[in-house]
Amino acid sequence: MVYCGKPSAGCLECRKRKTRCDRSTPSCSQCVRAHRTCPGYRNQLDLMFRNESDAVKVKAVKSKQISRTKSTSPVEQLPRNPASGEELDDDFSQGHNVAKYSKMHVNNSDALRIKNMMPNYSMFPTLEERSFAFFGAMAPTWFRTFDLVETLCSKADIEEHLQAGISAVGLASFSNASHAPEIMARARKDYVKALQLTNEALRSPTAVKKDSTLFSVMVLSIYEIISGNNERSLDSWAEHIKGAAALVKLRGNEQFKSPAGQRMFLQVTSNLMLSCIQRTLPMPEHIIELRDEAANYMDTDSPAWRLSGIIIDFTIFRSKVRDCEVVGPRNVIKEALEIDQRFINEFENLPEEWKYETVYTTENPHLVWNGNYHIYREYWMSHIWNGMRTCRILLHELIRDQLLAASTAITLLFTDDENAMQLNESIKIMLEMQSDILASVPHHTPSLLNQSSSGLLDGSRSYFVLWPLFLVGSMDLSTESIRNWAAARLRNIGKTVGIRQAVVISDILTRRALPIGWDTKPTPQLMSHQERIHKYWNGEKLDDLSNSQLHEHSLQIGESEVSYA
Repeated sequence: MVYCGKPSAGCLECRKRKTRCDRSTPSCSQCVRAHRTCPGYRNQLDLMFRNESDAVKVKAVKSKQISRTKSTSPVEQLPRNPASGEELDDDFSQGHNVAKYSKMHVNNSDALRIKNMMPNYSMFPTLEERSFAFFGAMAPTWFRTFDLVETLCSKADIEEHLQAGISAVGLASFSNASHAPEIMARARKDYVKALQLTNEALRSPTAVKKDSTLFSVMVLSIYEIISGNNERSLDSWAEHIKGAAALVKLRGNEQFKSPAGQRMFLQVTSNLMLSCIQRTLPMPEHIIELRDEAANYMDTDSPAWRLSGIIIDFTIFRSKVRDCEVVGPRNVIKEALEIDQRFINEFENLPEEWKYETVYTTENPHLVWNGNYHIYREYWMSHIWNGMRTCRILLHELIRDQLLAASTAITLLFTDDENAMQLNESIKIMLEMQSDILASVPHHTPSLLNQSSSGLLDGSRSYFVLWPLFLVGSMDLSTESIRNWAAARLRNIGKTVGIRQAVVISDILTRRALPIGWDTKPTPQLMSHQERIHKYWNGEKLDDLSNSQLHEHSLQIGESEVSYA
């Protein structure tokens, strides 16, 4: 493998015209302004190295043929003695004696000196090089954009805690892909080392606000997804997300002045929304305030930005219902329908590139549910679509439960027609959203159906579908066949792609249980919910890392420091 230097990350059209490409997604600004189709961007990792094996083989064969020709060719004219003109009959007069002569005149010391002068390169990458290659290959799916990883990880003076975290994630991925458990043991060591070094960075007043520190915490959360083999890893992932949220708060408005800071804020916000939905918690106020400030630096017209605003309001509404701040079936249903209508309005007028194609087939029933699947232009677009679908499922589950509770009340709150009409509509919407999520699964998993898939490395996108797939499988409207299919797909993701948390979630779904801390159908509680929210976001200080299990850690905010404990 020959290193070819840093390649251009721009799209093909910009490279042809030698214009600066801003690498926006789904299309760069240059192509948008020129009204042409943006061809997309190349995989940077593939471009950094070029396979020269075939070229080396051809050169070696040619060199061997030339050498053989020279050594076996007859002597056309024997050398003559300059004085007598007679032919010389010594070692030089016989071609087969040339090799003997060279051996006689090169002693051992000369051979050793020549050997030491030759370059000593290995044709096989080291374990560390493989781990970084795996991480680099997965980065575009884990972090939605290669630029973020390229900016923070391509520096010669990469921070040690970030380097240890990347090594842990890369080794864990390599271990799962190659089915080598001994490599996972090395990954755990690097993970613990990364935790310890991150602690040191968090105690530093300057390092705590660096991009590399926040990115290191984000990388550690990915390790939990890849290597987690029990339910505690799900909670550990949430703890890392809490830690990242605390760092975002500490970094303040200054973080929005750099592209890397903006993108990390969006990544943390996205993960935090998922954690809040799973646990029926409201989005933290400081994140909402920072998001208002971030609107001055980011594209607020993008569908992803607008959708995230609706999801934030959705988390606040569900939390209020559980906290009994919104009471009464009529009030709950009214507000739920208002949020649902906002989702509908947002997705009615999407740009053409955001729409998906539906393919119908009777083949591969183990990969395709009900004979159809979706094809999206970008994998993260399907992630955003599924974000809307999961929220609408939870909204209409809440509406249905409120209607069923109102139908048994002493005083009727709805007429029979109102109750039946809304109940049928909510059930219809839940089934539609369930069907769409199931149809999106092939796009997230590497298979023959996904022509853009490049195997195990590209399968890292599968972690986007874990939560939606669990939700549709655990719905009380789900049939036994849907539940079994969802559990089988989750297990397949865990086994073939190497995301171990998928196996854990599959087992939970098979048992018809809920993971620790997840709360998909909250029951209204009086007085206790505010205390639970306060306790969750403030956290409780755990024992010292050396005295705790591997996954027991959280990030705390104090007056002057943030640290894992």
